[in-house]
Amino acid sequence: MQKFINFYSWGVNMKFHMGIYAVALIFFNGLARWLMGERTIPILALVEMALAAAVVAMAESWIFPRYQEWEGRALTRRTALWVLVCNLGFLGGAVVFQWFQGVPLWGMGALVLVMEAGIFAMWFATHVALKKDSKWLNYKLKQYQSQ
Repeated sequence: MQKFINFYSWGVNMKFHMGIYAVALIFFNGLARWLMGERTIPILALVEMALAAAVVAMAESWIFPRYQEWEGRALTRRTALWVLVCNLGFLGGAVVFQWFQGVPLWGMGALVLVMEAGIFAMWFATHVALKKDSKWLNYKLKQYQSQ
């Protein structure tokens, strides 16, 4: 039963990140299409974006396994690998599946900058903000237990 619970918990966490990635891809694809005068996103493109987000999120869960703390050089190496996977998955998907076909070069540059900022925001949330929350909760728990 514990293996099922661990697998289920992994799936929930992985799909949470997949959802964030997929929504970002769909939002920016929709925005780019809207700015170019289009008002629809093909269903196949939506499926491709969801699958790319799933692959990246699964790779992310392998690179940063749950319940393990990463610091120093190990965190740096894993972060570099994760950034590479994100760039290959999202930029590679955009090129291979032509999600942003017709966007001018300056628009592509802007999209890449936004993507890199989003990747940084996800890393910061996972490895800085949530850890700070965990430390605070542990501190409060110790205070409560000592009363």
